[in-house]
Amino acid sequence: MITERPLLKKEIKALNRDLNQIKKRNLTQFKFLIGWALLAIIVGSIFYFILDSENEHYLLLGTVIVYILIGVWNFTENYLKHDRQRKSIDFALENNRATSIKVVSNDYIELSEIEDDGVNYLFQLADNKILSFGGQDFYQTKKFPSNDFEIAVCYGLKDEIVLLEKYVYGEKLLPRIKITGQKKWDLLSSPKFPDPDKFIVIEGQLDDINELINGKINNPS
Repeated sequence: MITERPLLKKEIKALNRDLNQIKKRNLTQFKFLIGWALLAIIVGSIFYFILDSENEHYLLLGTVIVYILIGVWNFTENYLKHDRQRKSIDFALENNRATSIKVVSNDYIELSEIEDDGVNYLFQLADNKILSFGGQDFYQTKKFPSNDFEIAVCYGLKDEIVLLEKYVYGEKLLPRIKITGQKKWDLLSSPKFPDPDKFIVIEGQLDDINELINGKINNPS
């Protein structure tokens, strides 16, 4: 069941913690920029008194300026990236909404990890529906996947995920089957496979998953 709800206190706390981390990273990068610029100036000053010709002095000055500009460019690029993240988190906090995906099920298929791509799942839901989700946030643990859990997702300004939390309530559940290797890639590469990053729900039964993905379930030949 997919619904919307207000953020929980611990989710607000997690978002605020991310904001503080962004501030700390910006401060660290600013200190690095100052150190970078001072180092370039100090080294340049030392060589200024070693070099004799005017052309060498100009070349040295140009080199120092380039080094400082590289530091400024790197700082600006990271600052703008962090500023976008900050604005998205601020938006999420102000919006105060989370998408809650509650799953109560005893049946799922696991698409196992290949080359650090994370684990994907197809969970059978009630009312003839299947939930697709997965990624690096959903590795197997001692408690997850279970027969009763919730995924809470909070979105930013451009619908990017700024917070993702799992809450496990039930008992550990083993998959019906594990799909790996080329069979996994064949499923994921199908244009009809429900995008696991978007928590898409489709109609159907896991028994018919190959036919559903390949588009044959309603078109027998």
